[in-house]
Amino acid sequence: MRHAFTLVEVLIVVTITGIAAAVVVPQMMQSGQLTIQGAARMMIADLLLAQNEAVAQQSPIKVVFDADNERYKITDSNDETLTVSWENGGSNNYDRELGKPGKFNGVGIDNVTFSGNVIEFDALGSPSNGGSVDLVSGQTTYRITVAALTGRVSLEPVAAGG
Repeated sequence: MRHAFTLVEVLIVVTITGIAAAVVVPQMMQSGQLTIQGAARMMIADLLLAQNEAVAQQSPIKVVFDADNERYKITDSNDETLTVSWENGGSNNYDRELGKPGKFNGVGIDNVTFSGNVIEFDALGSPSNGGSVDLVSGQTTYRITVAALTGRVSLEPVAAGG
């Protein structure tokens, strides 16, 4: 005796799969969700790098935000953009541009609350001031905050309109 699926069983499975796809796919494809999360991770990593470089170099390191041009950069005590080189010959220039076609397309910098749009870490890794910066992509906003006294960096989603 041969066992097989009936046409009704196959149609039920196809229907359930179609309904599941109609519900799941739009949630996975929310505008810029993965892109803004990647940009937030990069900015947090850069803030922590600036803090650690200030301690390692025993010299002030700044993160300068330019919200109008959707960019930020890490600078040393001479206001030169920080560049880190590796033994294998590679290097990384810490002048980051968001919002343009490429890696972080559609992500913008908004609502920078650091005094003068700059946060400076001293030789002990302490920030000159506390504040926050919002990253925005479509209807999604994340706020990255640096605590004034401790320099602790945190991330939180911001509700629409908040």
